[in-house]
Amino acid sequence: MKTMKNTLLVALALALVVTASPAAAQADFTKFVVVGASVDSGFIDSCWVKHGQTDSWPAIFARQAGVTAASFQQPIIGEPGLGPCQILTSLAPTFSYAPNTGKPENLTLPTPYNNLAIPGYLGASVVNCVTNTGAVPCKNALIDVVLRGSGATVLQQAASLKPTFFAVGVLGNELLGPATSGTAIDGVTLVSKEVYAASYKTIVDTMKAAQGGTGKGIVMTIPDVTSLPYFTAVSPILGINPADGKPIYVLGPTGCPPGYPACPAPAGTIVPLPLGALMKAGYGVPCAIAPTLPMCNNPLPDNGTVIGGAAVPGLLYPSEVALLKIRGAEYNAQISTLAQADGYKVFDTSALLVDIAAHGREYAGMTLTSSYLSGGVFSYDGVHPSATGYAIVADALVQFVNANYGTNFPRVDMSSYLLNGNSSPGGFPTNAFGPPTQDEIVAFAAAYFTPEVLDHFWQTLGVSAQTDGVVLGDGDGEIPVPVAPRAPRVKFLD
Repeated sequence: MKTMKNTLLVALALALVVTASPAAAQADFTKFVVVGASVDSGFIDSCWVKHGQTDSWPAIFARQAGVTAASFQQPIIGEPGLGPCQILTSLAPTFSYAPNTGKPENLTLPTPYNNLAIPGYLGASVVNCVTNTGAVPCKNALIDVVLRGSGATVLQQAASLKPTFFAVGVLGNELLGPATSGTAIDGVTLVSKEVYAASYKTIVDTMKAAQGGTGKGIVMTIPDVTSLPYFTAVSPILGINPADGKPIYVLGPTGCPPGYPACPAPAGTIVPLPLGALMKAGYGVPCAIAPTLPMCNNPLPDNGTVIGGAAVPGLLYPSEVALLKIRGAEYNAQISTLAQADGYKVFDTSALLVDIAAHGREYAGMTLTSSYLSGGVFSYDGVHPSATGYAIVADALVQFVNANYGTNFPRVDMSSYLLNGNSSPGGFPTNAFGPPTQDEIVAFAAAYFTPEVLDHFWQTLGVSAQTDGVVLGDGDGEIPVPVAPRAPRVKFLD
């Protein structure tokens, strides 16, 4: 009887252990696989390069989970990378370009890569693309670097690996592409929530089946793209009108009275970072403020267009900003519903970026923020994180997985990122210079976003001179004719 009682107690104790940590048995990182886009590939400073990939959030997370580099393969692009990469050369700040000569280092890997994220990818790309076919969503030369002529899509390759733990990164180029071009048009450059959900459902359903009928892993929501430094660094307010104390807004072409080619953009308008190049010449600036600028009193463009032979983005007016926020919330609702139905845990990337913007992150007395250039969280392109930013994301994911899967992975050691700029010497320290002025940001953007960099940058985001058959222009495809500076033609509307 005593023996039976002891046996029952042991059985009860074992049952309690199993009940208390059911998730622990589910977390197996033997085969960790990721699909996604540029922010999941380690893209940094407008380029794809080994030092960025080594510190991509998936690579950092894999290291924290005890996965060796040999077991987490990435399509490494050797130094100096493809972009070209930007290099800080002084604290002014000034920079130079690295040679654009990086080459793939492990094209002959006999299996698919574990990190299958491809810069510029859409959800539809994950599902449909097998090569660079020259048509959206497959117009992307980097596809062949990752899929290597296999004849299989990213989704098919991911499923073939039968991952024990799977992650869907930030598939948000459906929003980011139209936003960065400054052309957000519902049903034209922005796809509906139903179209987005169709691809996403195919991804999670396919991977659930590949994992034996239960989804094991995480998916990431899309942050509010308009909160990225690319959209917040340049203020739409040029100064204060001394006559009435009201803000002086940049000039745009939309909503102007008859006969006025330019008028102040409304409050809430966003000035994308690359428009700094036009502002340096006077576009968007009243001649009353800067009469010596040759193109003063000319409006900044409303939509992506071509000026002086260079493709430039357009302003995002408040209605476009609202549409991007609404559509982003709709996409995230689809992500959450579809992923949870298949067993995946949903990580709120949007909430993470909002928290960083509001409160920053403090490590050993050093405060990191999402401010452009000086904050330390974002790289020079204003869209993709720095290596330190990727480490912050990876650390948040470690905590999330520990909480949801019963694991006990160590937190990310931030010391190397704070001191070196990345996990090995050679990066740039964060907070290298104080917050720049608006003039310095505009000057930096004007030098940074050259036509070549912009062309590569937008292709990386799934945008080019032509997107889904729509020319990024002023509505009729024509290059806008500059208006000769005429100070009396500008009117500040109440």
